[in-house]
Amino acid sequence: MSVVVHHVKNQQVFIIIPKEVLDEQGEYADTYIYDLQASKHPINQLETLPNIPKDLIRAYRSAINVYQARENSATAVMSKRVIESILKHFLGEKSKAQPLSQQLEILPNHVDLAKPIQSLSNLLGTDHSLHRMLELETEMDYETTSLLMDLLESLIEYLFVLPGKIEVTNNKIAKKFN
Repeated sequence: MSVVVHHVKNQQVFIIIPKEVLDEQGEYADTYIYDLQASKHPINQLETLPNIPKDLIRAYRSAINVYQARENSATAVMSKRVIESILKHFLGEKSKAQPLSQQLEILPNHVDLAKPIQSLSNLLGTDHSLHRMLELETEMDYETTSLLMDLLESLIEYLFVLPGKIEVTNNKIAKKFN
């Protein structure tokens, strides 16, 4: 058996393992895709964050799996389960009897959506070391610059990418059903 590895421009690595005889499906090779960006996949990011409910991670992973298997009905069921798990985490069990639309309407009353941004004000206060580093009054080390770049990426994602993705997807869904 020999292994053939192909690199594609966007950094996907395809590994082809040729077989000496045809398998039951009449195929001569197995193909595996090694995704160099897998750590950026939302499920991998979720698992590294604090306070993420385990049932949410399980439901989301299942939704991904059934989606990738092209099981449309199962994807719908698991997607609903993911939404329910998110809402249960923030609203508690009492809201379970309400329709998802009503739960989503009251979600902002139970989640401080501004808190992640407002918490940054302490870091950027004039008496804080980070402020002095940003003003080039003191030296910044590489670890701090890496953290700063993570912060910038998160800010852009939180303020622009996520709201934009939600709006675009919402518009596509609305257009599909209108």
